[in-house]
Amino acid sequence: MFRQLSVWLPNKPGMLKKFLDILIENNIELRAITVAENEEYGILLLLVDKPDECMKILDELDYPVSETMVLAVKLKSDNNAIGLQEISKIMGENNINIDYLYNTLVRDESLIILKVDNNERAIELLKEDGFILEEREEI
Repeated sequence: MFRQLSVWLPNKPGMLKKFLDILIENNIELRAITVAENEEYGILLLLVDKPDECMKILDELDYPVSETMVLAVKLKSDNNAIGLQEISKIMGENNINIDYLYNTLVRDESLIILKVDNNERAIELLKEDGFILEEREEI
């Protein structure tokens, strides 16, 4: 499992650049990111190489930030739709809800980042079905 950081930024031009400047200035590498928004705020969901350090810096700079445990799953197929279909089937048949997901490329491998409502059971089921889960913090 991975520690995903959720950061809320005002939904205004230049805020993402300012945030990324902070990561770069502190030598924090971005491993995965997705952005969603509403009228007032954007929420960044990200994986970084140094989550403790990143959380500390963001707290010191008064950025609203929280942490969530997520799974990083390697797809068994080169076709993302087929891989996601397999994962969705396993989760659905076992009454595990996928709260959200996003895709990232690491070392030329497609990884699906999953937020589910039962991490331990999801890990067990995915491994039983032959999926490989990344377990190292330094993806």
